[in-house]
Amino acid sequence: MDLKIIHTADVHFDTPFSGLSETEKAAVRRQDLRTTFSTIISMAQNADMLFISGDLFDGRIVSRTTLDFLKREFFKIKHVKVFIAAGNHDCFHSDSVYATFDFGENVHVFGTEPEVVETESADIYGISFQSANEFRELLPRFQVKNPAKMNLLVMHGNLMGEGYNPVQLSDIETCGMDYVALGHVHAASGLKVRGACFYAYPGCPEGRGFDETGEKGVLALTVSKGHVTAEFVPVQQRMYVSTSIDVSKAECTEDIAKQINGALKEPQNMYRFRLTGSSSFPIDTEVLKSGIDAFDVSVIDETVPAVDLEQLSREFSLKGLFTKFALEDRANMEAEAFELAFKTGFSILEKEERNEN
Repeated sequence: MDLKIIHTADVHFDTPFSGLSETEKAAVRRQDLRTTFSTIISMAQNADMLFISGDLFDGRIVSRTTLDFLKREFFKIKHVKVFIAAGNHDCFHSDSVYATFDFGENVHVFGTEPEVVETESADIYGISFQSANEFRELLPRFQVKNPAKMNLLVMHGNLMGEGYNPVQLSDIETCGMDYVALGHVHAASGLKVRGACFYAYPGCPEGRGFDETGEKGVLALTVSKGHVTAEFVPVQQRMYVSTSIDVSKAECTEDIAKQINGALKEPQNMYRFRLTGSSSFPIDTEVLKSGIDAFDVSVIDETVPAVDLEQLSREFSLKGLFTKFALEDRANMEAEAFELAFKTGFSILEKEERNEN
């Protein structure tokens, strides 16, 4: 018998989204998390099980609004078994929401010791973090009771890493599970196999910063004894998009604005534009931001002045003297450090020059 399973992790409900430019946008993003989770619940309507492999919440303090929302969502799939393993952000302890809140009869939260829930079709194993820094290696603590059945494991863990339940590939190979549903890494891994055991990270379903760019989603699994197939299904409401733009050919701010707007594909997303190359004029990033129609935008000026440094260093002026001394120190600096230092100093001198005029 095949099992249909939706595997998600790292939702991070109640994330503050402090990196956004406005407080109101942070509230919109927190609502996005709920909308995305409702999408996951809709997918689970046609599944047998829903696995949540840790960090359902961003921290120990969870709003009552979020808890009530989750209970309503889980009730929508009361015919589906939901299995949750707590992670490092939402570890299981006596006064955690996992111990004090009733999520519904169809929801099982694993404790901090190895545990198995026996169903007719499969045995579901799991364990929760007992602290934010889970240094125990949890996978070797499991022993499959019935190797003839489908054996599935729900767990937060750090594959080939240190801390956060370090998971070794050799332990995956010998654990006796058919599938290990992992959480913690926010990038989707794709379906992997080691020995007879399949495993995967679904990644987070909604990015929360520019270290989590691109599509985000969940895994729709079909599991049978000794075989697993997985489809990555994007579910995010918005994406974080980081783009570099060479503005060396731009002759004015309007030219750069056209380049940026040409790179703007989906205005509902969060964008970070890095301006590279050289520029013969001062770049006002705030002016550029004001002309971009997107949910949230940052513009970072990484250009260097478009000047002949050797020629400028021979000028009898403050900029000339600054350039002369900068070139003398250039051999003692990394290229990126020199460019940043020169750009910063040169921009200050240009600003003073404009103010004097």
